[in-house]
Amino acid sequence: MTDVKTWTVLSPGLDDTGSAEIRVTVVIPCFKQEVFLFECLNSLIAQTMPSWEAFVVDDCSPNRIVDRIVAGYDDTRIRFIRHDTNLGLAASRNTGLQAGHAPFALCVDADDFLHPEFLSTTLDAIERLGADCVYTEFQLVGLSNDVWTWEVKSADELAEVQWIPGPGVLMRRLVWERVGGYSEELRWNEDWDFWIAAMAAGCSFERVPRPLYFYRRHSHTMTNPITTKNEWRTRDAILRKRAAFFAIGDRARVFRTGGLISSAYAHRALGNRWRWAALTARAISLDPRLIYPEAKAVARALARKAKRKIKNLAGVDYNKNSDENTKNAPARDWDSLASALHNRFSYLSHDFSILGQVIDKTEARSVLEVGCGSGRLVPVYLTHNVQTILLQDMSARALDLCRQRFFCQEQIRYFHGSVRSIPISASPDLVVANRILQYILDDAEFRETMNYLTSMARYLYVNEVGIEEPASFSNPDIKGRDYAMIFRDLGWRAADRGELTDADGMRQSWILFGSQNEIGSPRSAAHKLENLDVQHQK
Repeated sequence: MTDVKTWTVLSPGLDDTGSAEIRVTVVIPCFKQEVFLFECLNSLIAQTMPSWEAFVVDDCSPNRIVDRIVAGYDDTRIRFIRHDTNLGLAASRNTGLQAGHAPFALCVDADDFLHPEFLSTTLDAIERLGADCVYTEFQLVGLSNDVWTWEVKSADELAEVQWIPGPGVLMRRLVWERVGGYSEELRWNEDWDFWIAAMAAGCSFERVPRPLYFYRRHSHTMTNPITTKNEWRTRDAILRKRAAFFAIGDRARVFRTGGLISSAYAHRALGNRWRWAALTARAISLDPRLIYPEAKAVARALARKAKRKIKNLAGVDYNKNSDENTKNAPARDWDSLASALHNRFSYLSHDFSILGQVIDKTEARSVLEVGCGSGRLVPVYLTHNVQTILLQDMSARALDLCRQRFFCQEQIRYFHGSVRSIPISASPDLVVANRILQYILDDAEFRETMNYLTSMARYLYVNEVGIEEPASFSNPDIKGRDYAMIFRDLGWRAADRGELTDADGMRQSWILFGSQNEIGSPRSAAHKLENLDVQHQK
């Protein structure tokens, strides 16, 4: 457990009513996840059980904007702590839990968020059932929309698989105290180690069969071959630390061989064939029964590789997107599609970095996003200090979903209908058109839209599948266009361009266009925006 740290509390720990009766301490470690923090904190504020305190622990993130995000909420229940050096997830959780005093505790990852009824439901369950720890099912968002079900299992099974989730477990504070905190020497599997210690201490667990914790799967998720290649070393450290637990039955052998196999697979994914073979051989020496399943796994891998080569030789596009809902997405009835599109695309973040660089390059302090949907890109604007965010979409339902996600952010203005619902006097620094222009099939409507957008803006960012890409022609509801020529005819030219890969592995072209007067002479960052005569759309 952490003994001494340098940390700063920005405001006292009272709930909304000024009462000191706090029931749950929520700890949110944050390292390079600032762009997702808004949705996490918004979901806390939306809880039906308001008697909580939250500690956002900035584990020395290089951008140093977490304190600004927390202060922007002006909520005395949410406080900020910063580590002077990066200490890891376990240390960050311990720091937050040390600062809190509520009888119950909850750790939430900064890129995840909660259902409004999470706290009320889990609190009711933990008190009604008399359990020490309660968790719910996980609703995945981002790269997956599956539901993870964490069944309550035995201590022997905990040696085989971590059946208790890492974040999202409401526990009695006494559990954390009894275990002695998270093991800060571990930078991997610290959750598993903590629950093994809790199980050894006699703690009880219950599950709520509802998906109330939203777990984000994205390109920055911690689980990857780079981290899991040393799984076997981490497990050896846990074995030594929790010797009494693993002295029972076959737990030690099961735990150790699982780590060796996990590391072997990671090395195979990284192309380290010899290391893969050596670790697999060590696992089989501990448990000869692994010979058969591992041989089958190798055979399946070789078969998949051979099948891929055959398809490539036959001229089959093996990487072609097979998701028919994505490939043939209708272009018109946006309201009826809003919820499905929200579930499929709304939490993807593959292009956040590129858009952030564009905002910095243009020094944009006001942004208009055309076809914003349910607000996938809003976190980028919020973390890059955009002062006025204008969001337009044809779907009223999509805008409602966006309002629900970002109801705390007062700098957002919503416009339903065509782009002409936005007055030219708004004059945004940057217009963002993320794939939406491909869905304007009528050329006359497209020209009118482009003329209107370029008449009000300084820069325009287009992110779409390029005209040279086959996907532009395979779907009759998507139209590819030569944007370089279109903007040249409008008197604009490219200020920057590049490519990125979306969540489905498809390459997308992005181009930042600017008017001739703006390119090469961006306004000073100290430029003062005029007051915009823009009203909220109810």
